[in-house]
Formats: sequence, C-alpha cells, structure tokens
Amino acid sequence: MFAMFGVVIRASDSEMLVGLITIIVSILYALILLLKRLTTGPVSPDPWDAETAAKLEDVNTQVLCHRCLVPNEPLANFCENCGAPVGKYTNYLPFPQLFSIGHALRVGADGEYRRSPMTVLGYFLLALAEYTVFAPVYWYWLLRRMPRKEPSAHPRSVE
Repeated sequence: MFAMFGVVIRASDSEMLVGLITIIVSILYALILLLKRLTTGPVSPDPWDAETAAKLEDVNTQVLCHRCLVPNEPLANFCENCGAPVGKYTNYLPFPQLFSIGHALRVGADGEYRRSPMTVLGYFLLALAEYTVFAPVYWYWLLRRMPRKEPSAHPRSVE
C-alpha cells in the first residue's frame, strides 16, 4: 500500500510500523485541534469600545477612503477623489465589483504601490484570473512601469 511513496513495510520491521502509526496519530491530533479551534468561535478583534462600534455601524457615518483618507458619502460605492472602492458591499455586488477589480488592476498598471515579488506575482495572477485574454496587455503595462521609483506618500487624485 505504501510502496507508491517509496516506503516498504515488512512484518519484521516493527520500528517502521510504530513510526508510521505515530505520524498518523500526530496528524489526526493536529486536525482535531484545528477543527476545535475553528468551531469554538472567533475572538472579537475590535480594539474599540461599544460606543465607537455603534458609531461605525451607523448608516450616516461618513466613510473614509483607505487610499487617500478623504471622507465620502455614507452610501458611496467609490471614492470621489481617487476612485477606490469604499462601499460596504461594493465588492459583493456584481456590477460594481467589475469596477473594483478594475481599480485594483489600474493601481498595478500605474505603479502606485509598494513593490515586492509577492505583490507583482499577485497582480499577475489577478490579471490571469480576471482577464485571461487581455492579461498579456495588462502584463505589458505592469512591467513597463516597474523601473519607476517608489510611489509618493499621497496617490494621485482623479479630477
């Protein structure tokens, strides 16, 4: 049975059998601990008090853009200044989600982000997953902007 993994167990080789059973029991124990941790419920990650949490959940609270920190209307889907998605459900709604993904890809093509090999790989994979046919065009623009300096502290504003 284990010959396909290169492990041959003989009836006389009891140490190998005990080691294999120990490994299997350890893996099962780790899986049980993982399932127990996942089912016990999350610990609240909110660092603020109940009053602040209530203000955040209020419908009339202004939304701050995560990219340029400009206040937006409570029901806005995108930032009025830079076009970043700021709506609570923007990434869940089918039509606005297209614009949200487009914004993420534009950020990659503009080069206004902190570059690392993992980030560039992420942009390549996102382009491949979303726009398989047009991915090479996006990759061209992504790589064309790579030699540029690091982005400035404030992103460009859309006027």
